[in-house]
Amino acid sequence: MISATSTKVEQAVTSIRALIDDNRFSGGRLPSEPRLAQQLGMSRGTIRLAIEHLSQEGLVVRRHGSGTFINEKVLGIQTRLEEVWDFQEMIRTSGYYPGVHHSWLQLGIPELDAVKALQLPPDAEALTTANVFLADGIPVIYCIDVIPAGLVTHAYHPYELHGPVYSFLKNRCGQKVEYNITEVLPYATGSDLATLLDCDIGTPLHLFIETGFNSDDEPIIYSEEYYRPEFFSFKVVRKMVT
Repeated sequence: MISATSTKVEQAVTSIRALIDDNRFSGGRLPSEPRLAQQLGMSRGTIRLAIEHLSQEGLVVRRHGSGTFINEKVLGIQTRLEEVWDFQEMIRTSGYYPGVHHSWLQLGIPELDAVKALQLPPDAEALTTANVFLADGIPVIYCIDVIPAGLVTHAYHPYELHGPVYSFLKNRCGQKVEYNITEVLPYATGSDLATLLDCDIGTPLHLFIETGFNSDDEPIIYSEEYYRPEFFSFKVVRKMVT
């Protein structure tokens, strides 16, 4: 179960990010925690946790005796590997108009890789949906998502899985992805995928094989994501271990 504290911190993180994006901090320096808490109408403890979260991401840097500053070196990084993103929002922030084309949907026993990743019994059913995401009408991402059928707690319409699945997880399953474990692989396009992504057979793609977990560390979604690399640049902020 997601705590109220966690939700408030997420809201604070989102609000501070928005202020950073709008260049609201003179000289790249954030106000003190009490002042920022007053500005956002939140508690100082919530702001402290939000700043700590942003510091771990590398978006802000704390300098002892000086304050907290925006890390200018990571501004403008539009696709961050350490974040869970919505594909359409990612496409939009990359400078393209987002769209989606639904490919197929089925209820049944999923592929073995999904069964293992989701820790399902051999005979357990799952919802599997496949969608192509578009940038200015050009297909750039093909994504297969697998959700255990046992998680679904509310009636739904199939079209709710014709696109991003995070709203479906929230509204129909009462679930939220807290983190993903992702394997990044190179992949050469086969004939079916070449047709879906409108590219040549053998075109190199980025393949992300991903399992999403909830706040109880339970696997709730398995995904295979295929990206046309000419449209996206994936970056990560790495910190030295002391």
